[in-house]
Amino acid sequence: MLSKGHQYNRGFTLVELVTVIVILGVLAAVGSAKFFNNASFKDTQYHQEVLSAFRFAQKIAIASQNDVTICLTANSYDLFYSSMSCSGSRVKHPSGQKDYLDTGISTISPVQNFTYNASGEAVSTGAYSFSVGSYNVVVEQVTGYVHE
Repeated sequence: MLSKGHQYNRGFTLVELVTVIVILGVLAAVGSAKFFNNASFKDTQYHQEVLSAFRFAQKIAIASQNDVTICLTANSYDLFYSSMSCSGSRVKHPSGQKDYLDTGISTISPVQNFTYNASGEAVSTGAYSFSVGSYNVVVEQVTGYVHE
């Protein structure tokens, strides 16, 4: 029971409401910028595609008992049935049997080739690491394992 002189208030004060609205406005401005700038999402997607291409190349090399070369350019990759050569018969993508190649928005650096042999080992024309956009990729020479 309330004593005389005390008033039972319900609701928020004007200051509290304005503070909540300002905080929500700041959060909306910062959060919406992430949704409208999808470059980081595309960078991540292309990085995952390159990792998938390496894993597929290794599996195809082992299954077919042929060398498979991944040719990296500044913004694309291409898979060939060959040893350290970016020419010859292209590897077909398992979905739709189109050539396994792609051009992305991310920069691949440095430009180099990787070849998987019949036992799944990787041989490179350069270092065993490269970058796709802001992501670093490492290829283990002996096992051929590709990871970040």
